[in-house]
Amino acid sequence: MRIFSICLCLVYAVAQSAIAQTAAKPAIVGMKAMPVTVTAGSYQLINQVIDVPPGAAIPRHTHGGPAVVTMVSGALVVTDAKGTRTLKAGQTFTEPTGYVHAVANKGSIPARVSVSYLIPKGAQVTTMVK
Repeated sequence: MRIFSICLCLVYAVAQSAIAQTAAKPAIVGMKAMPVTVTAGSYQLINQVIDVPPGAAIPRHTHGGPAVVTMVSGALVVTDAKGTRTLKAGQTFTEPTGYVHAVANKGSIPARVSVSYLIPKGAQVTTMVK
């Protein structure tokens, strides 16, 4: 009986090992590195997940620090001094401090975007620009 128990334990361990080797694993599907030079002081790392419904827009604005933006779903049209471009789900891009831009969802489905900002303590995350 004892040998049977040991064999059963070995079979279970081998099976678990095989399952672990074939199980789905997380994968990095996007990454953006951005050089950042900051002065000494206190900062906040702020992350926002923003849902932009079809037809909605965010007028011209800037951010108080650099940002890393990842489109989670849908698409957004970004307008800046260089023109317009469409950002689609899965794309990641960066915004330098003071980058003036507007964003609009011109599609028929909601867009979701995740934005991480490095903001000096006391600075505004977003400032509207006329």
